[in-house]
Amino acid sequence: MTSNLVDPFRTLRETQARAMQEQQLFSGRDWLRVTTFVQLLTAIYPLYLWASFALFSSRAASETRTMEIIQLVAAVTLGIGIILGLLAWWAKYAPFRAAVVAIVFYIALNVFLAICRPEHFLDGAASRILIFLGLVMAVRTGFHRHRAK
Repeated sequence: MTSNLVDPFRTLRETQARAMQEQQLFSGRDWLRVTTFVQLLTAIYPLYLWASFALFSSRAASETRTMEIIQLVAAVTLGIGIILGLLAWWAKYAPFRAAVVAIVFYIALNVFLAICRPEHFLDGAASRILIFLGLVMAVRTGFHRHRAK
């Protein structure tokens, strides 16, 4: 007769499980936002150099080639930040897919940089490690959420 009774704590356990899954979902999105923020912070210095050489005539670049390199670095780092921001926005709808695409993109980008400019690969290693760890956490939490469905 007791087996026919409804467990009064069943709904509480289900609600707690849903809340935990939602927290993981937010955590995956938050990790993508953190990686976007770190990448945009990385872009501040090249943007500053570009603006200071372009706006202030007293700070003239020694060569036109130097100015072109600064512009390219600023545009690329800002572009990577924008791409990660778009992936963080997509994570609202598909957190696991967005995190996987973000980490594959970032690994491919770093492999490309290591092949093209191996002597400068360790430049900015601290920010790259932070971004990579954030993307790993986003994939991890997105996977747990994806697996729980």
